[in-house]
Amino acid sequence: MIDLEPADGRCRSAGAAAGPGAKQVAAVMGALLAAVLAVGSLAGHPGSGPTPRPVTFQEPAPPEPGPAEAGAGESAASIGAGVPTRPPHHLPDGWVWRPVGPLAPRQGNIAVWTGHEVVYWGGDRPGRAPEGAAYDPHTDRWRRLSRSPLTNRSGAGAVWTGREVVIFGGINGAGPQNDGAAYDPATDHWRTIGAGPLSGRVPLAVAWTGAEVLVVGARGPGLFDGLQDAAAYDPARDTWRALPGLPMQINDGASAWTGRELVVYGTFLDRQRSVLAPDDRARGAALDPATGHWRDLLAAPLSGQAIALAWDGSEIIAWDHDLSSAGYDPALDDWRSLSELPLEGRDCLPEGVAAGGYVVAVHCGQAALFDPHRRAWEAVPTPASAMDPPVWTGDGLVQWLGPSGRPDDGTWFRPMAPMAPMTP
Repeated sequence: MIDLEPADGRCRSAGAAAGPGAKQVAAVMGALLAAVLAVGSLAGHPGSGPTPRPVTFQEPAPPEPGPAEAGAGESAASIGAGVPTRPPHHLPDGWVWRPVGPLAPRQGNIAVWTGHEVVYWGGDRPGRAPEGAAYDPHTDRWRRLSRSPLTNRSGAGAVWTGREVVIFGGINGAGPQNDGAAYDPATDHWRTIGAGPLSGRVPLAVAWTGAEVLVVGARGPGLFDGLQDAAAYDPARDTWRALPGLPMQINDGASAWTGRELVVYGTFLDRQRSVLAPDDRARGAALDPATGHWRDLLAAPLSGQAIALAWDGSEIIAWDHDLSSAGYDPALDDWRSLSELPLEGRDCLPEGVAAGGYVVAVHCGQAALFDPHRRAWEAVPTPASAMDPPVWTGDGLVQWLGPSGRPDDGTWFRPMAPMAPMTP
């Protein structure tokens, strides 16, 4: 069994900042991108073989507009446990429910663990000012962030550097954005980051290497021929450097940082999410930022129409929308089959996060946990409305479900011990 701490037990102090775990943008982003960039968009190139059937995904309906929220920056002071709401009737086993917090509902926001707080910023809030808040799960306290110099947007890439949350790109009503900013939670201060070589985009892959922020490709099914360029941002010098581009066209996929390489897998999709390739298998490549070299990787035994990746410390665990899963060893460039996720098949995007040696997968209000010791998945409880992956804090999971009238709206926390080291 997985070693989970009791829900009512004391939580240990959070460990080092978790990896970025690149949060994938939901299928609704493709629709938003299409509306913005339809004029002048280029058609994708169909493959020579049969086109796999399109896959559609159910996304939660946009919430009804509520009262206008106060703009970010009006108060950075702690605001306690947030707006009082009624707790749900059913509490998933192992989870603690807490009030929803100060932010209005949204999609496509960033959610980054800093070692002390989860920073939430941006998201799909048309016509409203950008705002954000930070949540400390150990004190159950929210605080608003000061106002960002960026315009509001969805689908931005974001990482924690150990000092700042660096944000780049995203999309809003003005189109894809090519600017960025860095937020220091210790001082509640924002700064704009230097201009770089990349055009506006929803990044396909973003990762923190320990010295630089990597930004690779762009996400947007059917809108263009797949931006393949890449660059690295050094926050200490506030400078960018161009990197070689992806050696293949991928406009939808997933990525994982292994500690040495950025591994990217995916495929090229049209606007109906049909694969424009001879088959729907995910293709991949790995970037070594130290040498600036890409290497082609073995095709995955999984669908590229919708795939998730997470690094468990020794291999990449991957799964797709059909709930098939496999493990990838980057040192051997080899895939091995794993059991299917023990969840009900539903039409939604695969999402997940690395969690202290484990991997947590979320699938339309269901969750499964992969234990490398047993090399198996186990179904675990999760809030019924969970669509996005939770945030790993080093000693637990935070799942924020913004106010939208759902019965389980709230800020959820599940204490969870990291995986014990394997014994020979």
